[in-house]
Formats: sequence, structure tokens, C-alpha cells
Amino acid sequence: MIRLTVIGDEGRAAVVATAPHFRITGGALWIGPSVDGSMPLVRYVSGRWQYADILWLGVRFEGKCRVVFGLPRDPAGVSDELSGLSIYDNILSASGIPFAVYEVERETWRGVTMNTWWHAFRVESAAQRPSAASESSSQSAQLHGPLPDPHNLQ
Repeated sequence: MIRLTVIGDEGRAAVVATAPHFRITGGALWIGPSVDGSMPLVRYVSGRWQYADILWLGVRFEGKCRVVFGLPRDPAGVSDELSGLSIYDNILSASGIPFAVYEVERETWRGVTMNTWWHAFRVESAAQRPSAASESSSQSAQLHGPLPDPHNLQ
């Protein structure tokens, strides 16, 4: 299971939900398409993440997880197992290393080390799917390599 937590000023935090996976579509985080997934849990609004009518600095996915790109049944890429994932402002980081930036105007995510764009992806519990190493290398998502200074990603 993965725990989704919003992060606020001065160390404030609040648990939003615990689930085996979360969907990120543009600037919206969902559990869906279950009953609870009819409305986004958290939305990116004015440079912050809105949850329960409060704007937060970021969100954190806690627990061993993988990032899955493309269709869940036939993914275009699956990351290695991660100890955690976070989004601070519009910067997506895996285990503390930034690897994507949310482009609000395009409602898409841009990889910081390669010219890749995606509109949606999933964060899944590591127990739900085999590792990227067991998938063919052409299907594995690359979350490795030198990354730029996160302050210069804008």
C-alpha cells in the first residue's frame, strides 16, 4: 500500500489516502476509477496542491512503489522499485532525485533529462507489478542519470 500525504509550511502534513495505486493526470491525483475516484483527491492550483480547500506545498507517496507509464495492462515503461515519490511545487522526484516538471500550460509532465512528455501516469505499490529489470529493456522507464539542479527546472 502507498500512503499519499500533503506537505505544508512549517512541517505540517496530512494523510490524504492509502491505496495500492494512484493516478496522476495532468495536475490531478486520483485513486479511481473506483467509487472514491470520481473526483480528484488533490489538484495543482496556483503553484500549490489543493486538498480539503487548503493549498499545500507538495505531496508525498510513501511506501515502496513504481511509476508506470502508459496503459496499466500494457505499460510503455515501468520504473525500478522506489522508496518514495514526491511532488514539491511542480517538480516530481523519485527517492529525492528530480526527474520531471509539470508544465501547467500544456497540462503535461516533461522529463528533465530527455525530451519526453506525458499527460498521465500511475504510482503503484511495488507488490502489484514485477520489477523493470524483469521487463524488456525497451519497456523500462529510465529514472537514472545526471539530473540538472532542481532550482533551474522552470
